[in-house]
Amino acid sequence: MLTHLDLDNALIAAELLTLQRQAYRQEAELIGYHDLPPLHESLPELMDCGETVLGWKAEGELLGVLGYSVDSEGVLICRLAVAPQAQRQGIARRLLDAVIAAAGQQPIRVATAAANLPAIYLYCHHGFEPDREWQTPDGLALVGLVRMPA
Repeated sequence: MLTHLDLDNALIAAELLTLQRQAYRQEAELIGYHDLPPLHESLPELMDCGETVLGWKAEGELLGVLGYSVDSEGVLICRLAVAPQAQRQGIARRLLDAVIAAAGQQPIRVATAAANLPAIYLYCHHGFEPDREWQTPDGLALVGLVRMPA
């Protein structure tokens, strides 16, 4: 079930942080890069991120999250994570559908590791198109994608 997560609630934020660390550890293994910023985010940093966060829960358990912010350029997806045991069940798709509906006529931007082919496929399947590539100072190749309003 889709729900909005209140990051002012430390228990909810801690639950999100646990899920995020599990999911991003798996991504780090997939892409061969173990210094992903979400793996080092603290509870106070998460609670102060300023994002709107959607969650997907089943039987009371948080299984997926999508955090986004809105600025003058549109919507920016800041985090998308699904618990490893709940992947390939359509949770990320449902979360993306919700943010696409919320965005209305605003463009939506996201960035992911260029080696994260499952994420790139998911975004492209939802109408995102690659629009730029760059590398972090320590060599992680990234790709930016954008979904323009229909």
